[in-house]
This record gives sequence, structure tokens and C-alpha cells, in this order.
Amino acid sequence: MRKLEFIGKVRVGLGKFGKELTVPGRDSLLVAPEDWPKTLAPGTLNVLISHEGFPRDFDSLGAGDRLKKFDEGKFRPAFVIPQRLIAGNTLKPRPDQPTRGFAQVWRAELQVVSTCAKAKCWMLRRIGSSIAAQIELVAEDHLRSRLNLFDGAEVKVTVFEAEPAKLPTPDAILTNQCEAARGILDEFGTEKALGYLIGEKFLNFLEVAETDQDFRAAIPAFVAEIKDIFDSYQLADFFGTPRRLGALGHASSEEGHKLLRDQLDDDMRLREDARNLTLFEWARELLLDE
Repeated sequence: MRKLEFIGKVRVGLGKFGKELTVPGRDSLLVAPEDWPKTLAPGTLNVLISHEGFPRDFDSLGAGDRLKKFDEGKFRPAFVIPQRLIAGNTLKPRPDQPTRGFAQVWRAELQVVSTCAKAKCWMLRRIGSSIAAQIELVAEDHLRSRLNLFDGAEVKVTVFEAEPAKLPTPDAILTNQCEAARGILDEFGTEKALGYLIGEKFLNFLEVAETDQDFRAAIPAFVAEIKDIFDSYQLADFFGTPRRLGALGHASSEEGHKLLRDQLDDDMRLREDARNLTLFEWARELLLDE
């Protein structure tokens, strides 16, 4: 496994992104590593890398300016988070840059030089970011508090390249999600189970299926599983009742949902709502015998 070691100093983040960023946890993503946290501490820890703090062979990663080399994809991330799923993300895709704003995520380790204290974390970098010398780290807990960090503290950041991994098949994904829905049904009731399986997971599955033939081929099996779990009248009631969609729709309170949506600009909210509505109507056609 390749790794890169950077030496830098803790600093206040540039712009609003480091403070207002809300990174989705594992349950809000269709595909994420098992060790990716379910929830993350707000914002990012920012480390400014000096010219001397870059690895010796770093230029081999690409032709971009310093950290922009990561955007060329020659150092394999653990996974990628779509732009629209990151609240507070100000970088938006463009016709010539369809992945602009997507976040590449690598496993990392943060070490305080003066005390040798260490913490596992993740390096996150948005494709197309203009920031060339500042690493952004996220973790389940607050790294500043955990390691008693202050602005100017010297740290070493080790970033690990992901091993080639075989992603779960669509059949495995739908099987796991349907099993989880049965557990939610038993413990929390029909409404929560419907919101989780259809309002979040099935809509995500359909979105991937638009561009992935293997996911499209698995749609009938997913539909059959859903109909095995829920009665037809429960499905009809779900689609006939106004509701919030997505992971936050079924997992958060009205107040919490509004707070997170307020972090999106008007254009992003409109695009998110339109996208969810299109997928919701597709799901209705597939699941209701009309």
C-alpha cells in the first residue's frame, strides 16, 4: 500500500467550507467503507503544508499545482462522495467538469510532532478546489479537542492509498438493505422502514441505475423484495402521503431537517427537490400496481 507523508501546521480553514461543511455518514451513502463513520464531527481540521512539507516523489502524481495533483486520480481514494450529498459544498459541477465538487476521501493518520500523539482520520479533497497547500481532515470526533491542537501546532499527516477493492454487487446491496429494513420494521414500525428502504435506499439505487446497466438489471429483484416486505396498501399509503425524502427525511426531525436544508443555497435545494421528485415518481410506477 502506497502512502504519502506531509508535514504542516494546524490553521484556521480558508473560506466557509471548513466551518459549514456537513459530510454524510455511512448510512446516508449507497456505497461507503465499513469503517467510514456513521456521523462525523462538524467542519474540517485544516493543515497548511509548507513547500518543504510535501513528499519527495509527490510530483509523480500529476501536473497540477501541489495538492491539485490528487484531482488527476493517480492516488486511489477509499471512495468518492457525490457533490450534491455534501451540505455547504460551494463547488458545483460544470458541463466541462462533471465531477467538480465531488469529494475524494482517503484514510489518514494525524500525528502531533511535539507529543507523538496520533489519531486515525480521513483526508477529504473536493475535485476542482483551488486550495493547493491546505489538507482538510475529517473524523468521527473533534480532532482539535482529542489531540489538544492549537493554531500553528506542527503535525504530520500520513495519507494511505486504497487497495483495489471489489465493490458489492447490486444484488448484495439490495439484499443487505432489505434485511436492514426488516429489522427497522420490527423495531420501529412501518413508517420508518418505508422511509429508509424506499424514500432513501431505493431512490439512491434508481439514481445509480440510470447510468449503470448492472443496477438496472437488478431493479426487478429489488421491487420483488420490497413487495415481499410491505403490503400493497402500505405502499399505496406511502406514495399517497406528502413526505421528506432522502436519508435526512426519515432519520431527522422536522427541525433538524430544516436546519440542514438551510445550509444549501436556493439553486441546490431546487435541484435536489427536482431530482428526488423524479426518482420518487419512477419508484411509484415500479411499486404500485396501477
